[in-house]
Amino acid sequence: MAKLLSWLSANHIIGNPKKFSLEERIFNTFCVIAVIALFIEIFFNYYIGLKIVAFICLFGTLFSAGLYYLSRYRRNTTLAISFLGIVANFTFLLNYFFNSGIYGPNLVLFCLILLITIVVVPKKQLGLWIGLNLVTVFGVLFVEYLYPELIPNVYVDDLTKTIDFAVTYGVAALLICLSISFIRNNYDRERNAVFLKNLEIEEQSAQILEQNKELEKLNSEKAKLFSIVAHDIRSPLSSILGYLEVLAEADITKEEDAQIKQRLFQVTKDTSEMLANVLSWSKSQLDGAKVDIVKVDVAYELRKGLNLEKNIADRKGIVLELNLLDDVYIAADLNMFLIVVRNLVNNAIKFTPEGGRVVVSTTQNQTSSFLRVWDNGLGISENEQHNLFKMKALSTFGTNNEKGVGLGLLLCREFTELQGGKIWYEANEDKGSTFVVSFDLYDTSAGKYIA
Repeated sequence: MAKLLSWLSANHIIGNPKKFSLEERIFNTFCVIAVIALFIEIFFNYYIGLKIVAFICLFGTLFSAGLYYLSRYRRNTTLAISFLGIVANFTFLLNYFFNSGIYGPNLVLFCLILLITIVVVPKKQLGLWIGLNLVTVFGVLFVEYLYPELIPNVYVDDLTKTIDFAVTYGVAALLICLSISFIRNNYDRERNAVFLKNLEIEEQSAQILEQNKELEKLNSEKAKLFSIVAHDIRSPLSSILGYLEVLAEADITKEEDAQIKQRLFQVTKDTSEMLANVLSWSKSQLDGAKVDIVKVDVAYELRKGLNLEKNIADRKGIVLELNLLDDVYIAADLNMFLIVVRNLVNNAIKFTPEGGRVVVSTTQNQTSSFLRVWDNGLGISENEQHNLFKMKALSTFGTNNEKGVGLGLLLCREFTELQGGKIWYEANEDKGSTFVVSFDLYDTSAGKYIA
């Protein structure tokens, strides 16, 4: 049975499921089985003496083969179904009168054609074909009741009758099993497809909701950022304008002039630093930051790249120490790496009072290099530590009233992670802060970073 089902479900016999509908494949299967069964019935009926029935079976064999060709190869299943509904009912009607009527297996055949009709015909035609089947069956039963002499008993003995019933039942049962199997398999396949589709839709919905939340978060962060920048940049610009007006119009002493120029320089520097961070962050958000990982000599680049910060520290009376290991090479984007370190050093200088110290040092293990920016300044409270590296920007003032909006650490985190590095905060035991940045070492022998 399983092998027969497998053979009958072959694409080259009943049609590829991707090209043929379920109804078409069921109809083609019925035609194939009808050809085989009726062909066998020809010889069986002829052998038991039912020559007219054998001739009807021959006609049914050829007719079923024609329907199969029309449906499978001409792809006109609708017309084939119409022929089946008309001719099958007429043929079974003749068979009823020549094969013992109600005492033969004819009602089973009428039930079988009714099943085929229900399974394969379009819904809008169901009423027509079911009605035709019922009228035919009850019509012949009524005729037989009124004129029983019209339908003779053609069986020569009980064995012949039993075999005929068994063969007819076997064919009917096989076709019923196949139709139900097709329908159930298709139902299971459709149910699984719907289930997988629903899972896919749920996953997509979850992704969309997550993306919407992230988008809302980003929009909120950007709105907050620019509102802070718009608010905080107005104050230093007003100060710059006020200082310039005093220098241009007021009669001031040389000492006052020097103080104003020093203050003007500090405000301009803070504003420039703020704008540089805003522009760098905005560019990374809008354009997508491009990362160019190269071999970076940490000690060489920092000794050369922190000259400006060293001058700022000197003017504030702060000692900036560089305790850097030589011949330490990391895999990083040079420009991003310097932006990160400069921001950390500037923050340390900003929040360290006069006479304090800021130390930039490096250590390493087998795979990574660790850069620490240590200071003995104001430190960061436990509540504020939770908001580090996040868009929790608050206006802050350094020990000399240096202005900042808290964007620098967010920029440090994003740029560090873009380079495959990590950044975190460590509280000092006494006072001050330590920020640590780690990067993968660059394997100079292999020409790549050590993962």
